[in-house]
Amino acid sequence: MSVFPKDTIKNIGESLGISNLKDETTTALAQDVEYRIHELIQEATKFMRHSKRTKLTVEDINAALRVKNVEPLYGYMHGDSPKFRKTTVNSTDVYFDDDEEIDFDTVLNKPLPKIPLDVTFTAHWLAIEGVQPAIPQNPTPNDAKAELLSKRNKTHASSNGITTDQVNVKPLVKHVLSKELQMYFERITEAILNDNERLQSQAFESLRLDPGLHQLLPYFVQHIHKKVAQNHKNLDILEAMLSMAHALLNNKHLFIEPYLHQLIPPILSCLVGRMICENPQQQDHWSTRRRAAHLIAYICNRYGKSYHTLQPRITKTLLRAFLDPGRPLTTQYGAIIGLDEIGTEVTRVLVVPNIKFYAENSLDYSLHSTNPLRVEEANRCKQALVDMLKHIAEQHQSENMSMEEDIQEKDKQDLIEFIGVTVGEAYLATEERESRVKAILELIQ
Repeated sequence: MSVFPKDTIKNIGESLGISNLKDETTTALAQDVEYRIHELIQEATKFMRHSKRTKLTVEDINAALRVKNVEPLYGYMHGDSPKFRKTTVNSTDVYFDDDEEIDFDTVLNKPLPKIPLDVTFTAHWLAIEGVQPAIPQNPTPNDAKAELLSKRNKTHASSNGITTDQVNVKPLVKHVLSKELQMYFERITEAILNDNERLQSQAFESLRLDPGLHQLLPYFVQHIHKKVAQNHKNLDILEAMLSMAHALLNNKHLFIEPYLHQLIPPILSCLVGRMICENPQQQDHWSTRRRAAHLIAYICNRYGKSYHTLQPRITKTLLRAFLDPGRPLTTQYGAIIGLDEIGTEVTRVLVVPNIKFYAENSLDYSLHSTNPLRVEEANRCKQALVDMLKHIAEQHQSENMSMEEDIQEKDKQDLIEFIGVTVGEAYLATEERESRVKAILELIQ
């Protein structure tokens, strides 16, 4: 049984020119109308609750109709409550809106409203290369001087203790942290640099999982930047800052995109820094650089689609460090592994064609140096290039499966001619499959 009687449906049908409706039809229509109205009211109630209101308005009903892909009821507004009049039709009470009666003579004798102005658009230059053109739309130089003098007079009057005009000075906005957040920040920053590994792991886990770090995020990023700048030769602190950055980047509750421009420079410093430790011969700074390369690649892969200039800018920075013969080998090593981590598409296009130039202008000289530390750095760079070529060949082989054959001498000569003797021979010494060599030779074409 529907709350809408059958007579209501019949009256609506007769008003639309449909007569003699059957009782079964009117009953089905009444039930469907009741269902649709219930559904509409539920949707409208959702809009009302999201608007933090307790009174349902016409705008909520219109929004619910739009959601249901129904044309909204334009022209209805929530103002004064409507007035209804009662009449009797066929011994049945019918209520209808009480329309106001309008006298035609009054309407015809009423003066016509003014014709509205047409909408027009004009364009003018506010300034051309910093110079404001003298056109009517722009203020004149005299007006600018008068405004400046009035500001000076107000300032002078206020400084003398006599204020002639009410001037509202907007206070500076300060970011106030609660005492609990300040204590948390201090405890976390101390625990990260603590020698206790268990305490360190707990701090990193909290940074990675805690959902309430939004207010502290800019302070953590600033802390990482500050610590890396002040301790660029302390490997332990750099490792801790990289772990801290990794934990923040993996916290799914944080919106870290606005702070990437502050977080990337310290990571790049750990990657391509000249010296990131006090004793390079005994401390393993190579693994720290590889970890920084992983973080850079993670940032590019995760946020590169949203920020289209992010990966090109990082790639350009690393490529410049790789191709500059004046840079130290440690910086060149960091640039090589950083480009390799970003992806094979980057290394195919930008690095491989420049390996021969790099080997002849920087690597060969360092490999024959009398300084054992310099020789070790050169060997690290050479091995990084070989690993890069392996990654390119593996990617090519996964895309194009082919039968393995022995490497022909012509292919070996072409490879050495393309990437140079130093890196070419090192690559051939570790690779005996023809497909892995052809993958590199295809870059020549």
